[in-house]
Amino acid sequence: MDFRVEIKEPAIADLAEIVTYIVQDNPDAASALGNNLLDAALSLARTPDKGSPYPKLANIRKLTLRPYKIFYRVHETRKAVEVLPFWHSARTESDL
Repeated sequence: MDFRVEIKEPAIADLAEIVTYIVQDNPDAASALGNNLLDAALSLARTPDKGSPYPKLANIRKLTLRPYKIFYRVHETRKAVEVLPFWHSARTESDL
C-alpha cells in the first residue's frame, strides 16, 4: 500500500525559491529541476525508506538529488510521508 506524500507549505516555498532563482539564468533547467525534485519527493509514496536516516535529528530521513537534499519524516501509523525542506547541500546544517 502506498503512503500519502504531504508536501507542506514551507517545502513548497523552498521549491518555488529554488526554481525562481534558477529560472533567471536558465528557464528550461529550472523547470526540469523543479519537476525532478517534485518527482523524487512523490516517489517516497512507494518507497518511504529509500532515503538514509539523518543522524542529527530523530525520525528524519534524507533523499539526495545532487546538489539538493529532501528531508522528510515517515509516519507509519498514518501511512504518510511529510516532506520537510528541499535543501541545497551548500547550506549549513545549522540552518535546518
